[in-house]
Amino acid sequence: MKKTVVVMMIFTIILGSISFGIPTSAETSTNLDSIQNERAGIKENLSKAESEVSDILIEIENYNVEIDRLNEELAANEALVADTEKDIEDTISDVKRLGEEIVALENAIAERYDILKSRVVSYQQSGGSINYLEVIFGANSFGEFISRVSAVNRIAEADANLMEKQEEDKKKVQENQTIVMDNLDELNGLKQQLDDTSALIKEQKAKNTQQKAALKNKEEELTTRIASLEMEDSKLSRLEADAKATIEAEEKKAREKEKQTELVQLSKIEKKDTPKTEKKEEGPVVKDSEKGTTFSVVSTAYTVDSAGGSGRTYTGINLIKNPNAKVIAVDPKVIPLGSVVHVEGYGYAVAGDIGSAIKGKKIDVFVPTAKEAANWGVRTVNVTIW
Repeated sequence: MKKTVVVMMIFTIILGSISFGIPTSAETSTNLDSIQNERAGIKENLSKAESEVSDILIEIENYNVEIDRLNEELAANEALVADTEKDIEDTISDVKRLGEEIVALENAIAERYDILKSRVVSYQQSGGSINYLEVIFGANSFGEFISRVSAVNRIAEADANLMEKQEEDKKKVQENQTIVMDNLDELNGLKQQLDDTSALIKEQKAKNTQQKAALKNKEEELTTRIASLEMEDSKLSRLEADAKATIEAEEKKAREKEKQTELVQLSKIEKKDTPKTEKKEEGPVVKDSEKGTTFSVVSTAYTVDSAGGSGRTYTGINLIKNPNAKVIAVDPKVIPLGSVVHVEGYGYAVAGDIGSAIKGKKIDVFVPTAKEAANWGVRTVNVTIW
């Protein structure tokens, strides 16, 4: 009875120890914390750089929109300049035409001036007066009288028209000259205004293009920085994974070591508390000197139900309360009860049960479900007694 209680206590300790944290290398944990802190800093810098790039791209897009607008304004202004230059060419043609007209008018004025001058000279040479009555009444017939009267009227009317035309042409020359000069002044002023506008637009466009280029350079610098940060983060990610894997391996190794130690303690306590009178086994039993030896056995698997449903092993381990217990049924002649045994594919286990069919180099591993028992099947495995 005392043996059963001790075995159950030790087995409970083994199961309970699995749920507690296994201490790992302080250096490895510190290294992992350092890597994670460094990655956090890199990710923060990476986030800031990406945010800056996003802002720069927005600014560049705004400059693109502004440059497109200025290009449209410049194109419209240059079209106006072209139209104005065409108008100036037309005005220059008008100037040439009006110049020719002015020359013609001035020639006509000069000719009329000569005619009037010759008449004035003739008038002065005749004594300064013309006796129109003598001209009219000196006619020899009535018909001649009528002709002379008409001739005198025509001469007087022609002189009057000549003087009137002379004044009109002089006035027209002045008007044409004024029109030409005004048109030229207006077109020159408009062209100067358009040229100034084009220069202003080109200057603004140049500034925008320069600022856009500066932002583009900054974007490239940030993109290079982001690539560098991503490479560093990738490197730290691998180091972090390696550190985690190392910690996991250390924890697994520690758990295995602790489990092995506890199983060894269980085996020692089991042997210490087993009365010599309880040695009912027939035949030779493995001696202490044979511990650590490895040999092959045929292994099957069993569950609580297949063991008869009692839920307790031969040594008193409650399998119903401990469904994940690592227990094997053995032939005590080959593997002593209470021994810690490493079973290939199963792990470290306590030799805590027997069975009517377990004879010689044969064992039965305990599993929680019938499905796992079926999956285990019948196999040959290596076992090591500790």
